[in-house]
Amino acid sequence: MDRPVLVFGGTSEGRRLAELFDINNIKCTVCVATEYGEQLLSRTGNITVICGRMGLDEICSLIAPDTGGSQFSYIIDATHPYASLISANAKQACIRTGTVYLRLLRDNIYNNQYGNIKFFKDASQAAQYLDNATGRILLTTGSKDLPVFCDRIKDKSRITARVLPSASAIETCNNSGLNGKQIIAMQGPFSKETNIALIKQADASFIVMKESGSAGGFPEKIAAAKETGTNIIIIKRPVEETGYTFNEIIKILGIRDASTDTYNNNLHKEITLAGMGMGNKGTLTIDGLDALEEAELVIGTGRLLETAGSIVNMLSKETYNAYDAGLIYKYIKENQQYKNIVILLSGDTGFYSGAKKLEEVLSGLQDYNIKIIPGISSVVYFASRLKTDWQDIKLISLHGRTQNIISAIKKHKKTFVLLGAKDSVAGLAGLCIQYGLEDVKLYIGHNLGYSDEEITTGSPLDFTGYINKGFLYCAIIENTYASRDIVTHGLPDSQFIRGNAPMTKEEIRGVSVSKLHLVRDAVVYDIGAGTGSVAVECARVAYNGKVYAIEKNSNAVKLIEQNKLLHGAFNLEVVNGKAPGILEGLEPPTHVFIGGSSGELNQVINSVFEKNSKARIVINAVTLETIAEAQRIIKDNKNLKTDISCVSVSKAKALGNYNIMQALNPVWVIVLELAQ
Repeated sequence: MDRPVLVFGGTSEGRRLAELFDINNIKCTVCVATEYGEQLLSRTGNITVICGRMGLDEICSLIAPDTGGSQFSYIIDATHPYASLISANAKQACIRTGTVYLRLLRDNIYNNQYGNIKFFKDASQAAQYLDNATGRILLTTGSKDLPVFCDRIKDKSRITARVLPSASAIETCNNSGLNGKQIIAMQGPFSKETNIALIKQADASFIVMKESGSAGGFPEKIAAAKETGTNIIIIKRPVEETGYTFNEIIKILGIRDASTDTYNNNLHKEITLAGMGMGNKGTLTIDGLDALEEAELVIGTGRLLETAGSIVNMLSKETYNAYDAGLIYKYIKENQQYKNIVILLSGDTGFYSGAKKLEEVLSGLQDYNIKIIPGISSVVYFASRLKTDWQDIKLISLHGRTQNIISAIKKHKKTFVLLGAKDSVAGLAGLCIQYGLEDVKLYIGHNLGYSDEEITTGSPLDFTGYINKGFLYCAIIENTYASRDIVTHGLPDSQFIRGNAPMTKEEIRGVSVSKLHLVRDAVVYDIGAGTGSVAVECARVAYNGKVYAIEKNSNAVKLIEQNKLLHGAFNLEVVNGKAPGILEGLEPPTHVFIGGSSGELNQVINSVFEKNSKARIVINAVTLETIAEAQRIIKDNKNLKTDISCVSVSKAKALGNYNIMQALNPVWVIVLELAQ
């Protein structure tokens, strides 16, 4: 082209364009708003940098200084999607001067699959929402909108701001009332792992971001928030834009980006996530084998790379020994000369695999299509070796995660479990014996699919002295008595060890647990647990969750431990202490049963709602004093939603040849929730 190009930059794409023009010996002028943006650009014979904000007239003067026509062949607007004013001025200036205007679009990659995301049209609306919410806040929207958040959020101590490492940005933080550890001055974009570390450092319940696209680190922030369970606040783009992608602009200008081979967009680049099955050629699918044959780069752990080498000729392929998604992303980004990349994963890509996480991380590599190929999973292979069906097997993994293995065994005739590196076969057998499952049958598989494969069968007692011979263990547990396990709550009182501790009676327990509206992964507090009967019932219903039985009496604590083992309540944890003080160190609850509060009902309720404003509380009140206290709390808190029942139960009692009905104490069952 006979004239230089003018780029309005300040983004990573703008800097990348400038570097590309320099490589292709094309002169360009880059306009940035801040000194920090200027520092990030290299000054060469082909690149001129202009720093400072410009209005419409100044832009027109820059494009056509003597009004004799434009001195630039193209104006490329590579500003941030939220820099709407400069974009509008640049576009209008091109109309005035007759210059071609090209808007570089950041991709809108958002896909609301995480469920904990809220959109707001601007910073003011987001700040108003956050002011009424509870929890610490990590702002990643830069210093421009920082005063808006600090003005509208009354408690500024909740805010941590991540801004550019420039003097002006830090000055804005200080002027807005932030200082010290509330300021993180770093240049992005960042990896998911870095975002996770920043979220944890800020102890953030909310992360605020702009809808900036993958080049601005948007997917990495979303992935980090998902992994840490952080609520996501997104400020939407000011307007829906039209324009061109980075590759389309390169094609229009007729230049080549050698690092990604995007010239004319002729080359197809693909990353294949391939399941290796059980470690031999027979458990790798034909599609997986074809992908491995065609690969230029093969990534995987040493064991998988060694297995691949026994299947195909690896001499013509580059290899990289890695499992961590962040390291793999970094390696591919720095080595984009490879067009066909295969990442090997053990087993099947859809069965407790790292494939999903890898796909999310690698989606930031825009020039690659990602393909997933399954392998033969360990459960399919093991079931075939045992000549048994697997469609009715309950699937559990203890490899890098915690799951309620005892509940699964008690409820299902067949349970498959992947054992982690730290989980011994003897430990699994010991758990079965501890929770009264010594009659089940264990099938233990070791190194399935390899030449030294080993399958052993026996009862839990047969494996108590078993010593693991390495890793790669799995098991299938058969429980022929599973169908006899009671599936409803409301266990008979006679099935609990009583001692001298108080116990919520069977009928009241049935009503109270029903009123809790438990879900499978609920986090439950049973406060004043007594014998632990309610805690046990909750643990059986919420078997994918966690139940804390909180009891101050040490003798009662021992009873709860006994009832826990008796009923196989593996996900029940006994806490010896008095509420509300003892609650401080526990994870926030979703559901709370209060059977006893030692006269501190109001304090206990307040503590629960501070930990989770959406928690559902069920109270059992027997004494007039507790009922009066509950009524006072309800009267004083207009924000409470209530459901109150009085349950009276009479039970038959034999008297000679006759039965008479004997009344139990009436119990008030009070449900409390905060209006949302």
